[in-house]
Amino acid sequence: MRIAQIILPDATVYERKCQRVDQAALSERHDVLVVTPEEARMSGADVAHVYAGEALPASAFTRFPLPYVASSSLHPSRWPWRRAVGPREVVTPERVPEAVEERYFAASGARAPRSGHGSIVGSFARPETRNMVEQTLAHIHRFRDDVQWRVFDSPPSPEDLAGVDLWADPAVLEKDYSGFVAEALVIGLPVVATRTLLNARRLEQGRTGLLVPPRDPNEMTHAILALLFKPEITNDKIGAATQTVSKFRARQRLRVLVDMYQTLIG
Repeated sequence: MRIAQIILPDATVYERKCQRVDQAALSERHDVLVVTPEEARMSGADVAHVYAGEALPASAFTRFPLPYVASSSLHPSRWPWRRAVGPREVVTPERVPEAVEERYFAASGARAPRSGHGSIVGSFARPETRNMVEQTLAHIHRFRDDVQWRVFDSPPSPEDLAGVDLWADPAVLEKDYSGFVAEALVIGLPVVATRTLLNARRLEQGRTGLLVPPRDPNEMTHAILALLFKPEITNDKIGAATQTVSKFRARQRLRVLVDMYQTLIG
């Protein structure tokens, strides 16, 4: 099967991560091409997968010749005669399992305790989470002055994650999937995350990490301090996570995607 992967300019960090996972896993048995929408028309592909942001531009998918799946729906065109072709399936975390790149699994269990004084909380930078980070850190410093917060401006590598003591995802939007919670769990970090639908699934409804209400720096503060300074809670969550992180292996996602592609091809 020949699969054309199309990464639109507005693709989210989460979608770009998914593309890397998909390309690596699919390439073992299929012909995978990374192309533009225009190049896809001449690629000879059997099916296309579009990684996007909020909505697909109708201009790029007018009379699109390939059956395709996408991470977003088609943006409605103001010009009805343009006949843009929408995706046959919308690929979301509800439909297709999240997967983590193999390099994180390769580093799993290798994290050693950091040397030095103080604790470091890590998170991934998004504009909408900035206030939550600042407010939570201010709350933490009312109780402890030995906790720092490191915000990563680019997707954290396994080495980045190994350099912090706890991972936090202060997401404030339900569709904000780019918290790197799954990667932190795979590495073996304790995790605190806002209770979005995806984070609740990632953390097994709170069994493998602590979930807090959205936009609540007070609750996030208490959860972070509990995981940093109460080993009995931390060890329980990390132990539970170790038993379940195999759900983030690429094979789970690959099975669903291949079935989707083959159904579209007929």
